[in-house]
Amino acid sequence: MILDRKISSKKGQLSMEVGILISSAVLVGVITTYIYIMNFKKIRVDAAGKKATNATETMTQKAEQYRNSIKSI
Repeated sequence: MILDRKISSKKGQLSMEVGILISSAVLVGVITTYIYIMNFKKIRVDAAGKKATNATETMTQKAEQYRNSIKSI
């Protein structure tokens, strides 16, 4: 009967298959981590740039208000 026959692979072939599977998982992890870090850095830099621009604009507006108030004195 067909079910009586044991289906097995050679020991070396099984080791190679497991090695390829583990290597693939590690590669996917490395690529995912790289993409995550690059996007995180970009988001942080963009947010810092926007905050700096807002701070500069606010200081400029306040300086103009003080300058105008000094002119009127």
